[in-house]
Amino acid sequence: MDSIIEMPAEPLDFMEEKMKEFYSALYEVQNQEQQQAQGSTPPQTTKPLIQRVSPLLLDKKADFQKCFEPRLVAFGPLHHGNPKFQRAEQYKLKFAARFVHVSGTNCDDLFKKVKAQIDDLRKCYTPEDVEAYDDDKLAWMLFVDGSAVLCAVRYVMEGKFDELNTRTYLLVFAQLDLFLLENQLPYKLLKILIGSAKDPQIWEQPITDFIAQNLMTNTEYRERKHVDDDKDYAHLLERLRDELLTGEEMRIDSSVMGRMLLSSGVSRKHRKMFRSIKELKESGIHVKPSTTNNLKDISFYCNFLGTLMMPRLLVDDSTASKFLNLVALEMCQDFKNDSEVTSYLCFMDALIESADDVKELRDTGMLHNYLGKNEEVAELFKNMSGGLVPDQTRYIEVIDDIHKYCNSPWRGVATKANKAGRWIGKFAICISRSIFHM
Repeated sequence: MDSIIEMPAEPLDFMEEKMKEFYSALYEVQNQEQQQAQGSTPPQTTKPLIQRVSPLLLDKKADFQKCFEPRLVAFGPLHHGNPKFQRAEQYKLKFAARFVHVSGTNCDDLFKKVKAQIDDLRKCYTPEDVEAYDDDKLAWMLFVDGSAVLCAVRYVMEGKFDELNTRTYLLVFAQLDLFLLENQLPYKLLKILIGSAKDPQIWEQPITDFIAQNLMTNTEYRERKHVDDDKDYAHLLERLRDELLTGEEMRIDSSVMGRMLLSSGVSRKHRKMFRSIKELKESGIHVKPSTTNNLKDISFYCNFLGTLMMPRLLVDDSTASKFLNLVALEMCQDFKNDSEVTSYLCFMDALIESADDVKELRDTGMLHNYLGKNEEVAELFKNMSGGLVPDQTRYIEVIDDIHKYCNSPWRGVATKANKAGRWIGKFAICISRSIFHM
């Protein structure tokens, strides 16, 4: 029998190949529209699912891969079962047992309460991340993890490290793991457990204090808490974000002279936002701290000189992890938001071009650097914001007014007059001292 010789398929010509790719994309668009019409595609909401970090962000932030992965302990199903965190499972069980004991509850009753809500709790995750767990396994995992979190947070905030019989540095690292997007537990779960305790307030208040302690802004006002304890948050990371975007935005009106100076300037609405902190200072613009934690609370006003107001910022080893996981949260396709944290990072990157800018911010008390050298902070903001897409309208008025101020023909006169005023003031002090000693 003669063998059949298969001839190689002729390669598609350029247009055939491109048209095939186009119609494939068209099919996806049509299919997506059909799903939306049938209501099978989940709309964007203010309460996103607990999900994995977008591959797009992971690709852009390859150098920050460790910021998205647990260091010591896995919470929830996304990293459950990883041998790397096996030792932490033993600690979690002990912490969970302590929560049950101290809260005056019963293990069986608590588990049953979690199991009774397992359908709703399962819906807090993307389906593919929980499909491998039956109701009992998922309910037990959430019961242990949630109880352990509440115990750890309370004892850390009350400084009772010895009672947990755990090394302090382990608890410090574990705190970072609580603000990873892929390590979140449903806030609904924490409310179920807290509500079952004999005294819910002694477990709720430490959560509020824990969020306040982990803020990256306004370090001198950490005792001020704006968060709503009763709000239906998705998880702790969303609550952290909510606090960072909560608080009255201060606006100070420019003086009559300041408005005249700004009106004579030319607006330049282009992609380069504006100059660095050092250059702004040389132009007569000073930076002052606002009095809220709100990342949106950034404003500019002009009296004789220009003033840029913004929240204080603390930079340490946890800064990159928290900010980038907040960015990851904002990039979730089912999360309706205005990319406020992303826009803030890009804004700060425009202000900080070098170590000199970091020094200026430190000298004015705007930035507290616990990371290391000023060069490291400048490099951190450059790397964190690289490749991110901000909301171009977020700080448009601030940017516009700064451009007007810098381009005003009267700006140089105001700067010189201010310097002259300071010189005259110092001269007057010297004269008065001389007269006093005569």
